Amino acid sequence: MKYYIVQKEDELSKKIKSLLMEKIHLEYSHQQPDYVIVIGGDGTLLAAVHQFPNAIFFAIHTGHLGFYANYTLEDLDCLVEDIHHGSFIVEKLDIIQGKIETSKGSIEDFAINEMTILCPLKPLILEVKIDGIRLETFRGTGICISTSYGSTAYNKSLSGAVIDPKLKAFQLTEIAGMNSNQYRTLSSSLLLSTDRRVELEAKEHRGLVITFDQISYSLQDFNRASLFLKASQISLAHHNEKSFIDRIRRSFLKD
Repeated sequence: MKYYIVQKEDELSKKIKSLLMEKIHLEYSHQQPDYVIVIGGDGTLLAAVHQFPNAIFFAIHTGHLGFYANYTLEDLDCLVEDIHHGSFIVEKLDIIQGKIETSKGSIEDFAINEMTILCPLKPLILEVKIDGIRLETFRGTGICISTSYGSTAYNKSLSGAVIDPKLKAFQLTEIAGMNSNQYRTLSSSLLLSTDRRVELEAKEHRGLVITFDQISYSLQDFNRASLFLKASQISLAHHNEKSFIDRIRRSFLKD
């Protein structure tokens, strides 16, 4: 078995990395590691997931939010034991799988939190379809499509709903949609079941930005995007199952 450590570039995270490397007696390698230990915040985890999507992730919180973190600084010895003896539980997380089509070709990527399509300078005009059926012609800054875990990230700041992961749904939330006598959008987050497919088609070509988590693509010739939920793709390890409600309280409602 091989392991690798991805850490935030601060002194505390570096110190924890050195300590763990002294304690863990497995081969250390960035070539297809079986286990990836992430030391930092959620941004550090997202970067690691995109780098090693097939690994099992052990997240230690030393960052700002740490919604995904299942181990604390007090749990380091427990984490080492879990890795050595396989005494951990694996939770499977969903992803948003996307295909972006342009006049020059296509881009395929995924998001564990959210995919967004944004045009901050001028109103973006998109034909929005669900399973091939037209929902609306959206006009505004953009659209965010998030997983249940990702519903607590950018989606939450857009006043989207926070989704319990057990519901196995994903969510479409507007970003500054335009509503007037001339334009109409749903103006509400839309929760979708796992078998739905979202299509976003450009009505006008203009410069825009598409993101998958922290990865961004600047495009001048966007045609359409096809997005759907792909269930149980990312493996997140923990010693004792953390309640989703406890995660919310820890991250947003700490007394």
